[in-house]
Amino acid sequence: MIQNPNEIVARERMETAMRRIDENARKRFQLNRRQFLCGSAATMALAVLGLAGCAPKGGSASSAAEQSYQAGTYEASAAGRNGAVNVKVTFTDDAIDAIEVEHDESRNIGDAAIDILKDKYLQAQSLNFDGVTGASLSSMAFATAVADCVDQAGGNVKALKKADTGMEPAPAIDEECDVCIVGSGGAAFAAAVTAAEAGKTVVMLEKMDIYGGNTNAGEGTLNAPDPERQEPLGIEDSPDLFYQQTFEGGDELGDPALVRILADNALDAVHWMEDHGLVYEKEPFTAIGGLWQRGHAVEVEKKGEQGGSYYVSCLKDCADKSGKVTLYTDAKVESLVKEGSQVTGVTGTRPSSGAAVSVKAKSVVLATGGYSRNAELAMQYDKRVTETMPSSNVCSSTGDGLGLGEGVGAGLRNMELVQIHPLGDPQNGGVATFVGNWLGVENYVMVNDDAKRFVREDERRDTIADAILEQPNDEMWLIVDSTDIKDDRTEEIADLVEKGHSFKADDIKGLAGQIGVPADTLVETIDGYNACVKAGVDTQITPGKELLGSEVSDPAYYASKRIPTIHYTMGGLCITTEAQVCTASGEPIGNLFACGEVTGGVQGGNRLGGNSFTDLIVFGRIAGASAVANA
Repeated sequence: MIQNPNEIVARERMETAMRRIDENARKRFQLNRRQFLCGSAATMALAVLGLAGCAPKGGSASSAAEQSYQAGTYEASAAGRNGAVNVKVTFTDDAIDAIEVEHDESRNIGDAAIDILKDKYLQAQSLNFDGVTGASLSSMAFATAVADCVDQAGGNVKALKKADTGMEPAPAIDEECDVCIVGSGGAAFAAAVTAAEAGKTVVMLEKMDIYGGNTNAGEGTLNAPDPERQEPLGIEDSPDLFYQQTFEGGDELGDPALVRILADNALDAVHWMEDHGLVYEKEPFTAIGGLWQRGHAVEVEKKGEQGGSYYVSCLKDCADKSGKVTLYTDAKVESLVKEGSQVTGVTGTRPSSGAAVSVKAKSVVLATGGYSRNAELAMQYDKRVTETMPSSNVCSSTGDGLGLGEGVGAGLRNMELVQIHPLGDPQNGGVATFVGNWLGVENYVMVNDDAKRFVREDERRDTIADAILEQPNDEMWLIVDSTDIKDDRTEEIADLVEKGHSFKADDIKGLAGQIGVPADTLVETIDGYNACVKAGVDTQITPGKELLGSEVSDPAYYASKRIPTIHYTMGGLCITTEAQVCTASGEPIGNLFACGEVTGGVQGGNRLGGNSFTDLIVFGRIAGASAVANA
């Protein structure tokens, strides 16, 4: 599986911290041993003088699970994915009494992992737990910080990491339901809520310890023609234009019927999500590679949060309220059960315990996501992909659903079509950690290491990514000014600059010095770009940028290094317009449906920025409705 650079660094950081803690314990043991030997010599001397009546009575050695602490509250910190994970651990003489945590880890990912581990530590009085799958960075940071506190309190960290947890292993799952859904991302929950609201019983199976899949990590932008939002801004749009741009933007490799469904049902997807509690920003914007100002951004509680996690939270709440949905995490589906030409259920195991998973269902929906974290599979289909190229996706995106479908005769289409996103972060592979990620492409200027523009910033994602791969060092710098940056972004910007995701300067020459590009050339490039904005036509490069915003002339100025990152896989299972899985020749497979990134044919050769969430909701609802009709 692809490992992003920050994951490798985080593991090294944790190993270093644990070696330090072990060394502290060794020194403490040596000191205690010397004190014990000195005390023993004194006791012997007192005994000779007949004065040993106050000597302590002997006792048996403590077991690995027995602990004693210096009562009190201790603090420690470790680096997580988004910043420091700060913990306060309170100890009594013989127990971990309370754990308080402050952090900025991702909604539904890092915060879920921390909550899971905290509950386990307190319940079991043991540190003998693996990290939470799907949130390794947050897990490692929390585990390291708590271990540090245990060490400060005089506890035996090594023993606690071996101590019996006293917790029962995950039991077997044996269920029967109307609809079984494999996966727990946005498409899976859209299908689940649709089925539940139709009165059907639903069982969802997620292989990771946390639910939400790659949707949690997505920006959450949903493309849809929306007259109510667009007309006040003078934006002309329609389902026909959306269809045309999606089909042609995908090199006409998508299935026209599927693309038509996407375009015609996009606005209804917005309204459906709003009806289920999601709040979008009032004004649409143009996502990178989106080609048009129809992107609906999620209104988040905290600037910098991933909007995709809000889809998961909203739909999970709706699923819970229905009383019809049972969700299992730590439940990996390994095969589909087929009787004759019909799929009748799934089987698998619980990764933590090896216990069996068996669900019998009238309809099965595959919503397992793409394969952007499966380097071997991605490289097989796209020669641009390398083992070292980072990925913006969560670690569960390994393409499991493809094998499940193939096992019962499903066809695959467009598998050679892998989307390389041009705005990858060199540190973590993500596409959000830079100053300006909340702005539209109108505001972007992209230059190479020679400080020259090399591609129009409003181009398709694949075109920009390919252009970057032709530049020195396979990288570029994305530059924005402060024109459309609001005051509520100040804290987020300071954090991005502090951590090296972006650089800040009060003038262009100063910015050039920080990022190591020729200063005079960068000034010339920005001046030339501004002249084009004034003239209303981009003559600086060919072809020129069409979506010209404002001049880059309002300090402070920001630059962020960006590299190509594996972002999306357009290929997948063949489906019908009703989201039923079919063979390569188009023959439907009984009782089996699919939606989301596990399918092929919707996006064609290139997914427009903002189209994945449209796909998740539109086809998730269709898969859920078809599963209901079939059940």
